[in-house]
Amino acid sequence: MKTAIVYLPIKPEKAKEMNLPLKVPVLAKDLPKILDENTIPIDVLIRGLEAQFEISKDEYYLSYLLYFYYEKVKIFMNKGDYRAAQKHLRKAGALKKDYRYDFFSGILSTKTGDYDSAEIYLRSSVSKNPNFALAHYELGNLLYIQKDFQEAISEYKKSHDLDRDFLLPLLRIGDCCMEMGNLYDAKNFYKLVVEKDEDFFEAHARLGVLYNVLQSYRKAENHLKAALKINENDADTKLNLSHTLIRLGKHFEALEILNQLCKESDNPIYLNEYALQLRRLGFYEQAVEEIEKAKQKSDDPYISYNHALLTVFVDLDKGKQLLKRVPKQYSDKAKELLFFLERWRFDQIEAPDWLKETVEKIEPFLQPDVDLVRLAHLLESTPRIEQLRNGFFPMQDTNADTSKNLDIVLAILFASARDPIALEKSITKTSVALFGSGTMLGVSIALMRCFLLIVDEGIFNLEHFLWDVIPVIQDCDFEFARRLSKLEEESFSFEDLSFDFSGKGSELLLKLVQILMIDPSEEEIKNIDSREIRDFALAMTKAKRRC
Repeated sequence: MKTAIVYLPIKPEKAKEMNLPLKVPVLAKDLPKILDENTIPIDVLIRGLEAQFEISKDEYYLSYLLYFYYEKVKIFMNKGDYRAAQKHLRKAGALKKDYRYDFFSGILSTKTGDYDSAEIYLRSSVSKNPNFALAHYELGNLLYIQKDFQEAISEYKKSHDLDRDFLLPLLRIGDCCMEMGNLYDAKNFYKLVVEKDEDFFEAHARLGVLYNVLQSYRKAENHLKAALKINENDADTKLNLSHTLIRLGKHFEALEILNQLCKESDNPIYLNEYALQLRRLGFYEQAVEEIEKAKQKSDDPYISYNHALLTVFVDLDKGKQLLKRVPKQYSDKAKELLFFLERWRFDQIEAPDWLKETVEKIEPFLQPDVDLVRLAHLLESTPRIEQLRNGFFPMQDTNADTSKNLDIVLAILFASARDPIALEKSITKTSVALFGSGTMLGVSIALMRCFLLIVDEGIFNLEHFLWDVIPVIQDCDFEFARRLSKLEEESFSFEDLSFDFSGKGSELLLKLVQILMIDPSEEEIKNIDSREIRDFALAMTKAKRRC
């Protein structure tokens, strides 16, 4: 029985736009589907074209039939239904095996892991049609998977040369450069993509990651935020941005991003990073809640170690037991902390005379946990201090870098030195509350670690200090950590030091470390012109001599 076919006339401009023949063959039985859907479904097009070609063997209709077969191949590949894609590919190949057949055969072979066949098909495709930019691109992708980066770059360049508006090859050349360690070449290719299309999400996202690797965190922030303006829901970019913001000292902004990620997904990686950031800002109890959620979902060694470490701050005995059972790769770190906690034995350290009154005032506010409301009433009023006085914890980042109120941090060191865990909690919470600055959090942590080192060892050892403190404060303010780490390269005498002081907390800490490196006499310290530098140096010297 002859198949009934009707022909739908299409306006030339519409036919060109939709890649349809001017008279579309449709099976009579499929007409109701067209009327119901007010469009021509691809399966209806294929059935009509198959029937028409069966009757006429017309090359004109064959070209359209092949086109829609390959469209179905793409549809099924995008769905991950490779068997159905292969079925339509075989239909196309039975009619004509041109460069498109080889191309899609190569793509399917790549997706199913048959890379040898994939390379044969893709090379055949570019051989049959050297001007097919997409085939060169996909061959580049295959070579990239096989880590043949130089050959991949060659194919990507051919692809872009054939179609200058096709920017993905430039992006992938950047990826190849990254894999080969050519970071600056990678940067240039990613930047070239952004210059050609400022809304290219992947290029901004990759530049953000690259600038993180290069430790250019401000540039990383700009590109990651640009990426999120284009695709605000990309979780990987959000996570990368949180890392960038932490290194820039924008801790509450990073905290909010991590909080959003955890609300959107219970991914243990997000929970772990959120917990670490909560701890960094002094929210220890909440940090343990989040790390326990991560631990329930993952046995990752890093999460297990963080679970033990954070537990120490809310339940010391339980934390110690967990530290004894951490995975092997973290056992040395755990043993070191346990040894430190076990040997920490000494009487209260007497504060220097100039600090005694402050220590006496704040001591009642430190047990069992620092009372920030009462502490704030001792300090000069500022908008931040007023928030604390009214019982609100200010959750805003600042750029503060000041020695003002740093004496409070020093006083806590002398008031709480019996318990190093309570000490760190008080120092962290106080610094975050009073300053809201990554720089000042880094200064406070460095001051505390310096104090603990002196008390523990009876001397100041710069190498030990930097080894201990840099990994911590680079996640408070990376630039301050970099400045501090460079002290190891310096060599000078006490007479070489300049004690001009601008009032910055970071500057005070750096000059204090320089003084401790030289280990001058008490009389030499008393001759320092700057009162703040002199007082802090004498305080550290007093702590050393009390040990």
